[in-house]
Amino acid sequence: MIKSTKIFETYTDEALLAAMKENQTDAFAALYQRHVDHLYRTAWKRLQSKAAADDMVQEVFVNFYERRHTIDVPVKPYLMASLKNRIINEFRNRLIHETHHAAIAATQKQHSLPHTGIDSKTLQLRFRQTLEKMPPKCREVFELSRFESMPNKSIAEKLGISVNTVEKHMGKALAILKKELSVHELGLALLLLSHL
Repeated sequence: MIKSTKIFETYTDEALLAAMKENQTDAFAALYQRHVDHLYRTAWKRLQSKAAADDMVQEVFVNFYERRHTIDVPVKPYLMASLKNRIINEFRNRLIHETHHAAIAATQKQHSLPHTGIDSKTLQLRFRQTLEKMPPKCREVFELSRFESMPNKSIAEKLGISVNTVEKHMGKALAILKKELSVHELGLALLLLSHL
């Protein structure tokens, strides 16, 4: 150890990053202590899970340490952007996971019952009609995400809006779909449309 962590506590973030680039681990420890609580609170607020927030914040710091030699931007914005991107990816993965499981459940239910009362063409029509009830931008965001598998960041860039706005449109789209269709119908509709 070249300096004690106590001395590093007086350094600016940029000075600590410079020390990290010289492999001074106490500098990393000081940065970690300085920013970990804020990152954790941000992650917990969005994820509502202590374990998930803990894991995500640790991933951010591990990535930060591993990339220390190539980072040339202010530390706090870098850490926050890294966390935000992981949260977005987590929500996107959850949506894909939930949709996939709803589709599997829907098809299993359909196969287990000789007659479900659900006609696939009617269901597709109802799904399309529900999409048409969405505000145009909301619908466009949903279709780019669901049917073209675009990540939120790419959608934001394509439409010239913020990632936060993309997330709000997705939330609104899903709320409209869940209001109009049952989980079974929604899962089956998405499955059918994904094979078109």
